[in-house]
Amino acid sequence: MEAQDNKNQEAEASAAGGVGVLEKAMGLLNIVSAAPVPMTFTELLRSAGLPKATLHRMLGTLTREGLLRRDNYTKTFRLGFRLLQLAHEVWSDFDLRLAAKDEMIALRDETGESVLLVGLDGDHVVLVASEEAGRDLPMRLASKVGFRMPVHATAGGKAIAAYMDPQRRLAMLDATRPLEAFTPATITDLNALQSELDLTRARGYAIEYLEHEDGVVAIAAPILDIESRPIGAIIISSRVERTNQARVHGLSSPVIGTARRISHNAGGETMSINPRELPRESESLQVDCLTDSRALLGEGPCWSPRDGVLYWVDILTPSIHSFDLRSAQDSEYKLGSMVSCAVPKSTGGLLVATPGGLMTFDSESKRLSLLCHPESERPGNRYNDGKCDRMGRLWVGTLDMGAAANRGNLFRVESDGSWKKMDSGFTVANGLGWSPDNRLMYFADSARRIIYVYDFDLRAGTVSNRRPFVTFETNDGTPDGLTVDEEGCVWVAVWDAWRVSRYSPEGKELLRIRVPVPRPTSCCFGGPDLDTLYITSASVRLNEQALKAAPLSGALFAVRVPGVRGLPETAFAG
Repeated sequence: MEAQDNKNQEAEASAAGGVGVLEKAMGLLNIVSAAPVPMTFTELLRSAGLPKATLHRMLGTLTREGLLRRDNYTKTFRLGFRLLQLAHEVWSDFDLRLAAKDEMIALRDETGESVLLVGLDGDHVVLVASEEAGRDLPMRLASKVGFRMPVHATAGGKAIAAYMDPQRRLAMLDATRPLEAFTPATITDLNALQSELDLTRARGYAIEYLEHEDGVVAIAAPILDIESRPIGAIIISSRVERTNQARVHGLSSPVIGTARRISHNAGGETMSINPRELPRESESLQVDCLTDSRALLGEGPCWSPRDGVLYWVDILTPSIHSFDLRSAQDSEYKLGSMVSCAVPKSTGGLLVATPGGLMTFDSESKRLSLLCHPESERPGNRYNDGKCDRMGRLWVGTLDMGAAANRGNLFRVESDGSWKKMDSGFTVANGLGWSPDNRLMYFADSARRIIYVYDFDLRAGTVSNRRPFVTFETNDGTPDGLTVDEEGCVWVAVWDAWRVSRYSPEGKELLRIRVPVPRPTSCCFGGPDLDTLYITSASVRLNEQALKAAPLSGALFAVRVPGVRGLPETAFAG
């Protein structure tokens, strides 16, 4: 009898101890839940009043069970996604899910495809909510809230990773190596994945094409907080028989628009991504389409009289193009990383700008060799437009991959690879050009809608006295790439305005050439007599309606303006 009483007392004590542990665990969850920001171990130690060893043990258990999640980069704790599986209604008061609900339904109805909302949990993304299309469900597990998916093989994971702090992203990807291959299309090489994430950030959306599940295609855009940090991603998920690669890019506009609105609803920022309507008045000249290419972001046209071709790039495919005037054939060479400009070298081949630096490109072997990397200490920046002055020095601008304000620079690069920062504080460094007498240099910051002009010293290779040359109104498009003709007039491709404009040396608009696409990107004069204006264009982020209205978006165009000739471009002196 006494032995039985002892057993009962031990059981009661054990139960009481278990209740005590549960109460402490619930207390910790309540503290984390009430905190306005994720908490560190030290902050939890002060708030919980628990012994250090006890707190360490309890946090380990709660994290393993998914009730808490630990950010290895900031070493902080927040509520875990396991709560979704235990009690789906716990998310009824979650700002992101509430902010996304109506937008997800609208996106599903607009596209006819399933829409998913994911968040990051450690080195995986977790399904937070879904709005399924009425037909076959693209993802067999799409309705399972709390389902974990790999970052490297999913559109949502890549969209979030692309916008993470570079060091944090690298640490997360390192922790998941070796990267698992789910299908033959899964990216398992870390360098290739980093290049894919650079492309994702540059274009604003991620693509998953048969990488995680056979037959599944998805496109995703990040949801950002007020400080432009990724807090989730919105995904359109479909089947490959309904959504080929061309349609995927056509879905970029609605998915980005939805992500922006959710970001705004949840306290972030929003911006317009759709082009203006076709302008009512513009100069009517014959604009010929030269290629059937549909570049995502065609840029940097440069005429090479030595090679008899027009070089240009598609930044986001990414690839180098060469259009041969004699055969009227366009050749494309795809690179493994972004390429933002390609200029001929005086010794043969090209000088190209990639996120890994300025590279020489051998046209025969197709090999890249590093010349220099002025932005090596700023991995969040990439190079953009670049041109050579008449001494053969390259001038190239840079920008933050997330278009953060004032982080771009302007560099001058010599033939031996030495370089100097010439100016800074730009947001989207863009078009470059020089006056016929070499006394002026033009340089655009697209984000500010300003084309600047500098006083230029050709012999010294210096600029001074930066001032606005042309400032664009908000509803009048955005200045992109530019060139200068023999009369000193500046020609600029105007993004989202269906036109190329010509400005006098005093900054007065003289002529508008209407083009059949909303997003012309750059222009240059070429041909044996420099009497043809070549124009590149983009299809990136245009929705399906816009692409139907402008099916030539991404093509290369040519137009002759009577009585106008350009200036020869100078090869890089290296």
